[in-house]
Amino acid sequence: MTLLIHCRIVIPDCRGYTPGMYRIVFCYSNPRTVRLLGCFAALLFTAIGSRALAGDNTPNPALTYTTISQGSEPIHRSQVDTSTGQVYVYTGGFLPAGGHPAVFEYMFDFTEEGNTTGFITPIIFETSTVEDFTIYTVVGIGKSFEVQVGSARQRLPFEVVEGTKMITNAQCTFGFINASVNSSGVPVETSPGTVDMNDPASPGAGTGGPGTTNDWAATSSTTPSPVVTLGTTFGAPGATADFTFYWPPYRTYSAQAWMTVVTQ
Repeated sequence: MTLLIHCRIVIPDCRGYTPGMYRIVFCYSNPRTVRLLGCFAALLFTAIGSRALAGDNTPNPALTYTTISQGSEPIHRSQVDTSTGQVYVYTGGFLPAGGHPAVFEYMFDFTEEGNTTGFITPIIFETSTVEDFTIYTVVGIGKSFEVQVGSARQRLPFEVVEGTKMITNAQCTFGFINASVNSSGVPVETSPGTVDMNDPASPGAGTGGPGTTNDWAATSSTTPSPVVTLGTTFGAPGATADFTFYWPPYRTYSAQAWMTVVTQ
């Protein structure tokens, strides 16, 4: 029996697509709707599996795939971190509930330490409030990549290898560590900065639009080298957390996370 899924994917106008990556188009403006026959195999059962098994051949409502970004525009900025193996957390907005991490996009077009290569591991954090402090807890560890300096923005698959693969609430954000880590989130190789940054933070909204900012927090190089094991916590000085952010905040890092949200 041949099964066809009638899906509706909503994507804005695109600047480019990198073959072999997660099927997402990098979008910025001018939404348009593209109708397809066929969908991702992973969504087959979700879309029609239960009905097909029950002998129900009535059409399923269209599924809508929306790409949403959070973070800061991946553009050239004035600095690159010189500290090695640090953790950076986007604090200016939240990832959408129901979102699936798809792409980590960043700018690394110069270096201050002479390193033309380095490491990036994307991370998902869940926020909570403890004694008036915001605590950022690691709930998802992405695949690690060795990266190289380049003149244009670059993209990595945001492939979660440990922990949360779908955002379950609207209290999560993302970040990264300048390290290649093992499955436990312990760095095996580290590097100086690999993402352009401004210190202090840039004004204006982040890529998530109104209500977001370009604020990021960074761990302090005066503390022990951080790990990103599931459950590890980060917070401002004075917070009950495993690792402390540099003070005063905030900075801006040229990185954003693209999420795919599936609705029916």
